[in-house]
Amino acid sequence: MNPQENQDLERKIQQLEAEIEQVPSSPTVETEAGQPIQITTKEYPTVKSLLNRVTNWFNGLPGVGKILAIAVAAVVGFAILRSVLYLTASLISLGILAGIVYLVYKFFIAPKSAE
Repeated sequence: MNPQENQDLERKIQQLEAEIEQVPSSPTVETEAGQPIQITTKEYPTVKSLLNRVTNWFNGLPGVGKILAIAVAAVVGFAILRSVLYLTASLISLGILAGIVYLVYKFFIAPKSAE
């Protein structure tokens, strides 16, 4: 390494050290005497909160909007159900086909190769 690279590395190290010193190691909370400490945290949406949001949204719809929302939900639900049933039927068919191929191999091909 040449001296120029060493100086650049030392300067970068000093910059990083200065940045580290600027970042507080632990969060500080400043309150007035007698005041309760309030710490806010990020809340991730839970199933219950999402259900409450959907319920509030649905209740805010007019009558025709509610009917359309139910119809769209039913169509999407049946499409998902249909896809799951097709996938299940395909897996069962694939299992049966694999069993038949194995039996054909075991009884017709394997005995001939042993002779």
